[in-house]
Order: sequence, then C-alpha cells, then structure tokens
Amino acid sequence: MENWVLVFKKSDLPHLAAVRCWPGLYAAETETEVWLRCPLLHADLDQPLRALPAMHTYRQDAQGLLFPLSGSTPVSKLPALDWLPMQQFIPIELPGSALPAQLTQQYALRLLPSMEYHSGAALKLKLDDWQTYADTAPEIRLSALRFALSAAGDVLVMGEPLPPLPGEEYWLRESILLPAAYDLEWPLLAQLFNQQENSKGMHFLLFEKDGNWQKIEKQCFVPATRAGIRQRNIKS
Repeated sequence: MENWVLVFKKSDLPHLAAVRCWPGLYAAETETEVWLRCPLLHADLDQPLRALPAMHTYRQDAQGLLFPLSGSTPVSKLPALDWLPMQQFIPIELPGSALPAQLTQQYALRLLPSMEYHSGAALKLKLDDWQTYADTAPEIRLSALRFALSAAGDVLVMGEPLPPLPGEEYWLRESILLPAAYDLEWPLLAQLFNQQENSKGMHFLLFEKDGNWQKIEKQCFVPATRAGIRQRNIKS
C-alpha cells in the first residue's frame, strides 16, 4: 500500500490544522521539519492534502522508499521517526479558553442563569463512561450521536437523544454551545458573536459558566460506533 509523505517547515505547522481530523494521517517532527504520512486516497480527497505548503511531497512504497510524484526512481527512504496520529500531534482542548470571549474590546460576553428551558444538544463526559455506555447501548441510539475527543480525555457528545450519563450538558444557539440553565446576558448578541468568531460556520463555540469559551471544529466530530469509541480509548 502506498502513502503520501509530505515534509514541511516547522513554521508551517498552523496550516496542518486543516487536516488534523483526517483518518489515517500521522505526523512526526525533527528539529527543523514536520513530516506527514497518509494513505493515497482518490483525487478529490488527495487534492486538499497536496495543496498544503509542503517543501517536498513523495510517494512511499511498502519498503519505505520515497519516490518523486512524477518519477519511478526512489530518491530517499522514510526516516525512523516517532509517528503520532494527527489528532494527538495537534491536540484540541475542550475545557476552556485562556481569554474571555469578547465581541469587542469594550464588551465581554457574560452568562447568567436562565429560567427558560432549552433541550440539550451536547454532553461533555469522561471517555471511560462513554465507552461503558457504548458497549451496551442499542445501535439505534448510537447511530444518532457524534462525538469529539479532547487531549484531556473528555468527550463531547452531540445528537438526540443524548445518552443518560453524568456530565455537563449544553444547549445550542447559533452554533454556540451554552451550559444548561444558562444563557448570554444579551441573547441578541449571539448571532453577531457567531458571525465574528465563526464566519465560515466551521466551528462550534463552547462556553463554560465562567464565560470562557473554546472553538471546536465541526469536522472533528465522528459517528458514534463501538469500534470507533474503543479505538479512541486505546489511543488516549
């Protein structure tokens, strides 16, 4: 089986966040470079990967030999590196942001207790509790759910109905996930805030009760399957 192998400058690391959720993608680093390795896919999926600002792009054969894209003679061999799954190489943290969420420099969004009921859209819980539930839950319940795993070992589950497990529940407003029984001090600002911080609609904005917030890429959520949940528990 052939792989793509791409070599980047370390300064180009932020560009790689665009593909951190790709299946089968591994990364490693040297003192000056970042290396990516990924199975060859069909053209529609390969194109975004090849569009990254790589210094070198190779095809790797089963013996680890590296070939230029348009050549049949190997030019190097894959070095022995400490490869990590991409989601571990570029981890994502769910629990909170170091800075308060702000619409402008003069106004910080605040959360206040709300008397209005909103149905839950997401549940943050521990990975062990999530796997225990998944081992026995009916397939029809799991098929309605998606989840994302943080480097800290927390899981954010989305879907309906949410699993009946202990954790922190959130409801959804304008791609903003707010803690259950809380709302923005000025709810009308939700749309403006979402437009400013999430203009392309590619993220959920997860708020905590203290007003801290974190962006989570929507593409990081994967279907809830027993095999997928078990695999992520092993990797963590």
